[in-house]
Amino acid sequence: MDIWNNVSILSVSENPEDTTVRAFILSANNITLSGFRVQEHLKLQGPVNCNWYDKIENCTVKNNILESGIGTDNCYNSTIEKNVILDSGIFIWGPEGDYTFTVSDNLIVSGVIRVDHGPYYCVLLNNTLLDGGILLISTSDCKILGNYISNDSNYGISLIKASSDIENNTIVNCSVGIYPTWYSGGNKIYNNTLISNDQGIYPTWYSGGNQIYNNTLISNDQGIIVGNSGGNSILNNTISKNNIGILVRGYTIDGAGNNSILNNMISNNDIGTLLEGDSSGNLVANNRVELNKQYGVYIKQVNNEAPYDGTNRFYNNIFNNTVNIFNDTGNYTGNYFISKATNISGGKNNVSLNTSKTSGTNIAGGSYLGGNFWANPDGTGFSQTCNDWNKDGIGDSIYTVSAYDIDYLPLVSMPGDQQPVFPVAEFSTNVSNGYVPLSVMFTDLSLNATSRVWDFENDGIIDSTNKTPVHVYPVSGTFSKLYPVVASDRPQYTLTEAQITKNKSNQTNPVIYGDKIVFLDDRNVSGYYNIYVYDLSTSTETQIPTNISYLPYYYNSDVWPAIYSDRIVWREYRNNNGRVESSSIHVYNLSTSKKTPIINSTSVYDPDIYGDRVVWLDYRNGRGDIYMYNLSTGRETRITTNESDQDDPAIYDDKIVWRDRKKIVWYDRHRGYSTWYKDDIYMYNLSTSTETQITTSGSASNPKIHGNRLVYLNGSHIYMYNLSTSKETRITTTNESKSNPSIYGDRIVWADWCNRNWDIYMYNISTNTETQITTNKSDQIHPAIYGDRIIWVDSRNGYRVNELFQGNQDIYMCTVSVMDPSLKPPVADFFANVTSGNAPLKALFTDNRKAAKSQNCGANGN
Repeated sequence: MDIWNNVSILSVSENPEDTTVRAFILSANNITLSGFRVQEHLKLQGPVNCNWYDKIENCTVKNNILESGIGTDNCYNSTIEKNVILDSGIFIWGPEGDYTFTVSDNLIVSGVIRVDHGPYYCVLLNNTLLDGGILLISTSDCKILGNYISNDSNYGISLIKASSDIENNTIVNCSVGIYPTWYSGGNKIYNNTLISNDQGIYPTWYSGGNQIYNNTLISNDQGIIVGNSGGNSILNNTISKNNIGILVRGYTIDGAGNNSILNNMISNNDIGTLLEGDSSGNLVANNRVELNKQYGVYIKQVNNEAPYDGTNRFYNNIFNNTVNIFNDTGNYTGNYFISKATNISGGKNNVSLNTSKTSGTNIAGGSYLGGNFWANPDGTGFSQTCNDWNKDGIGDSIYTVSAYDIDYLPLVSMPGDQQPVFPVAEFSTNVSNGYVPLSVMFTDLSLNATSRVWDFENDGIIDSTNKTPVHVYPVSGTFSKLYPVVASDRPQYTLTEAQITKNKSNQTNPVIYGDKIVFLDDRNVSGYYNIYVYDLSTSTETQIPTNISYLPYYYNSDVWPAIYSDRIVWREYRNNNGRVESSSIHVYNLSTSKKTPIINSTSVYDPDIYGDRVVWLDYRNGRGDIYMYNLSTGRETRITTNESDQDDPAIYDDKIVWRDRKKIVWYDRHRGYSTWYKDDIYMYNLSTSTETQITTSGSASNPKIHGNRLVYLNGSHIYMYNLSTSKETRITTTNESKSNPSIYGDRIVWADWCNRNWDIYMYNISTNTETQITTNKSDQIHPAIYGDRIIWVDSRNGYRVNELFQGNQDIYMCTVSVMDPSLKPPVADFFANVTSGNAPLKALFTDNRKAAKSQNCGANGN
């Protein structure tokens, strides 16, 4: 069928399953095609004009099944969306220029998306490619956003003479995840997740100047690799469990060096960072390079003669590996470059391990920038044992890595003040003698006090709570009693820590209810998880019968169990040779040992439970919605129906909370279409059938609810919202990263990066006080709370087998008890230079009190 007129072509049913055509050629402006199954390659191209096709615009192809893909030729300002493409893929050719083209929400079973000399402002959004990738050739200012890409034997996302913003994509099991090459520099590559690829992010061949930030790279052969493409900014990435975390290599100075590697978490790789070839002039700072099996940093350079003699600078990093840095002085003999004789003067490579001593908070918490923090996982590292008598955060001696590599300003540990803060009572008066009636103004000068009381008559009745009260003494007398007392609302806690799991496997994703702790454990096969429950009342552990079937961690990382009373709920996978075939939500009753499926679907996530109600995230409608199931009635209810995505559901009593993600798309004639998400917290009341928007910031996430209070992340802070008063309160004060808030009663817990490692903190709502729960230098994450028990995942117990480090995450618990105030009773004491005399009498009082808690001045002459 050849279409030459401006029309909308819609199947009667708009169901592509029951309306099949052999072929379409769309050759005019303003055409919409929807609801068909098309057997042959669908074409969008204008009428033939000599050897070219005329341009067409404003075409829409949506909601079709395309058996052999779709191609466009000189088509622009058009949309291809919500189609299922069985083979071949989507091909966009021309016209070059300031035009737009949107490809969104398509499922491509086998095939690619290719834009070749196409419109400059393409938007490739939320597509799923099960066996193929995305390729851009000779185009610019494109947006590649929110796509899922897997199993391409070449490249997940490849750019050739092109530039793009590449954001929020997930790329799994490809040869190269993101591959800018041949003059494809200046890209923004951020918030992507890359798992199990040969190379994760790989700019090469004169494709430098990229901003690579906030990405997660796990289980790739090489996480980020830079080849002949210098001047990149590699910032704030999480790089873990790769063979090589970051690899910088090349053989031209303009293409290989001058990269900035800053603020990254580089851990549990074989080699954390490798510099090789003619790579120089790189800056490596503010990174955490930890628990890498062979080397934290491995330097294997070819040349330090001009122009390759730029110094690689390392400072303000935390190195915590068995071998933190190895500077190989031999000539390069790798596979990528021709080996050549070099003149390495003195047998060394140009490396600097510190900057000049400069005022400013360093990565270890000290007050000066200088060198690096040199640790060892067993606690014997130089920075862990070095003296620092002047407490400036710089070690008292230099650290010699090798004969040529010396850190002259090594950082040392700066533990926080762990002592409780007690109030210190103090006051002054404007006069100390005179004729009666004598008017005296008292001024409270107490430290760490949050309240005060004054009892001038010493009769147990509070006379004033002001800071500067005035009292009139009507008669003369002998003043022999003084009771200075200030009050503090800072409760003192007794923290009792216990290790719950002690085997040499990994435990993660813990939750707690009463005496039961539920968690994932990979003890049967390393890296593959099942569900266990630990009973605190009997100190017994039980495996829950599941069909998670040994799926690897990147599947199980979103298997968060939930528990209420004697019921455990989770998302369960069924797999075939490691590939997901289906998933479902199951409930297990601990009392009856009975397991019950609720729903079977591949699109369900994040269940939570309260009483008989189970809520979860469901993608059955093509976007994230919140659903609920009543275990008593067997009834399923859809909670959300709007067009935005919802996720992260939580339930308490009759209230369900979640994150709502509204997609904001706008058009700029210079930049084309741009997209971002406005994330806010919403609540649904089952009793009143009403939905309420809780936040308006656009950056809220991770909601949890207990009673009439809910907590959530908002940017880098923890916030609380009181449903009774409709009041929002910011809980945290520091700007470092936070994660995983949880609430029970008047206590909030979360993981905090404020000490440059993850620690657990608690906030008491009633007293407005914050308490650090963990102080171990390893990471503590994923806290949960029930009553006075706080649990978390702890990394302190890593160990080595044949020189290879094993992570060994464990579950720990802290029991929080409020210290009895009577254990530190105040002791009132004073000295007076005179105790009697005729009025007017001048007396000098000296305060000798201990552990005073309030200020009470009784001076009535009795």
